[in-house]
Amino acid sequence: GMGDQVQLLDREGVARHLQSPLYLGALKNLRNLHLHPLNLCLGEARAAHSLGALIFENSEVLDIVHGPRPAVVTAHGRVEARQVMLAGDVYHKLEKRQLKGKIFPAMGGIVTTAPLGELAEQINPQDLAVYDCRFVLDYYRLTADKRLLFGGGANYSGKDSRDIEGELRPCIERTFPALKGVPIEFKWSCAMGIVVNRIPQLGKLSDNVWYCQGYSGHGIATSHIMGEIMAEALTGTLEKFDTFAQCKHVRVPMGDLLGNPLLAAGMWYYQMLERLR
Repeated sequence: GMGDQVQLLDREGVARHLQSPLYLGALKNLRNLHLHPLNLCLGEARAAHSLGALIFENSEVLDIVHGPRPAVVTAHGRVEARQVMLAGDVYHKLEKRQLKGKIFPAMGGIVTTAPLGELAEQINPQDLAVYDCRFVLDYYRLTADKRLLFGGGANYSGKDSRDIEGELRPCIERTFPALKGVPIEFKWSCAMGIVVNRIPQLGKLSDNVWYCQGYSGHGIATSHIMGEIMAEALTGTLEKFDTFAQCKHVRVPMGDLLGNPLLAAGMWYYQMLERLR
């Protein structure tokens, strides 16, 4: 249904869009977009607040009380509700008995260069957001002030990288030789919730306690789709929820001990296949 909004590019076609020696071809997609995820989050928080939602920051949930009237317990209080949805993805350790071994953290790193000025239009004249098709991929776009924002090189050990710039600078310079030695001014990382089969996980932990998690690095798009499905489920429409809930997921025994080492070994295997092909 995307018709002429998608165009297949050969090597010469890619060269007209990106000043990079890497790519043999590409799929140019004019239908979808790139966005500022923090601004999206803030805007959605304001919209939820305008509709009556209460947002409590820095209030870690320590326990969930199940029952006809479930509740969440924090260090300084308790919130009772008709229903509870657990949506912290890989950033929580709640409900270990049912969720342990199903989702694992992978640390993704992102850097931004100093403003590139005219060089930004030289390397990416159509201001495209780009990602490659490797199993462990790189992705990048230009910011409004003409920096290159570049992410990739996920660390599947589950531990924070000690040197994000050191890991990503070679990737930037390999992608855009014209940026060799460019200053990197900002860097950060986050944990992505990785699911073995890459299908988001959702289900019920008890009659009134639900969960939804596991976007495997595609959370900005996928979490919005799953959010709609969970909103329908909590208000009584279960058709789409049931479809996803029936998906079979791998549970790794001794998940906290074995999950990330097994995930790292699997990703190393696929990376080696890509290098050898």
